[in-house]
Amino acid sequence: MRRRIIVGAIASLFVANAAGGLLAADSPQVLQKEIAASADRFEAAFEKRDAKALSELFTEDGEYVDDSGTVFHGRKAIADEFTAAFQRLAPGSMSVEILSIRPIAPGVAVDDGIATFKPKDQGTQTQTRFTSTFVKQADGSWLRASVRELSSGEATPGEHLKTLAWLTGRWRQESDSGKVDTEWAWSDDKNFLISRFSATQPNAEPFEGTHRIGWDGEREQFKSWVFTSTGGFAEGYWTVDANGKWLVELGGIEPDGQRMSTVISYVRDGADAMVISQERRTVGSITLPGFAHRVVRQPPAPSRPTAAR
Repeated sequence: MRRRIIVGAIASLFVANAAGGLLAADSPQVLQKEIAASADRFEAAFEKRDAKALSELFTEDGEYVDDSGTVFHGRKAIADEFTAAFQRLAPGSMSVEILSIRPIAPGVAVDDGIATFKPKDQGTQTQTRFTSTFVKQADGSWLRASVRELSSGEATPGEHLKTLAWLTGRWRQESDSGKVDTEWAWSDDKNFLISRFSATQPNAEPFEGTHRIGWDGEREQFKSWVFTSTGGFAEGYWTVDANGKWLVELGGIEPDGQRMSTVISYVRDGADAMVISQERRTVGSITLPGFAHRVVRQPPAPSRPTAAR
């Protein structure tokens, strides 16, 4: 973990404040130590996906302003926002680089820095510039009264989707209820993940379909669209938990016009297997039982020989 802090800027502002009659209560070294320690606590709480602990790094009426200008005021609103963000964001680590600290009054300081998020999987690393206002508390601790994100690295939809790149390849699910073959691949423009699947079940007509995953920039979530050869379709949004379990809540229409819903979960089981389950299944007013199957990655399809010319 790297802490690059412009100590000279702290010292010069400390002297200026003292000369102007605003005698700073803490030396530059103390400010550096306290704010760096607060950054460490932020990193640790973020990696644990502990929204409550993150909110407690703010004052009771502190505010967090994201890069779109949305304001979250008070610890509860801040905790709720981090909770919602963790449902969209893959597990990963956050590192905070402090670029400068400016004491502006006794017990008040402003820092500028860069926060870098790195997913555990193949997702794209992103950076956000920020500025924070710290206020010293009665017990000597320093809490954030305000954090404002200034800008984020703009990732393309495809860069966001790299978090789910492990889905790519050919997969097979076999059970007493039948066989399902699925192949995930990138779209030509690399901004979508698309699967084609086919299912064969005893005493039932085989069917096939497609599943497309894209990035919804407004909601900052992955979105799915599923279409089947029988005329059914569904769509829904993805969330993820701290263990990397991805869930997509789908709602749609069956071929006969009835509404359907289900929650599909994807849990990796090593590099070449995953467990796919469906829960909370409904068709019309009927609740259906859930199920889970282990799905195994298949070797690449053999290439076709080139015809002689």
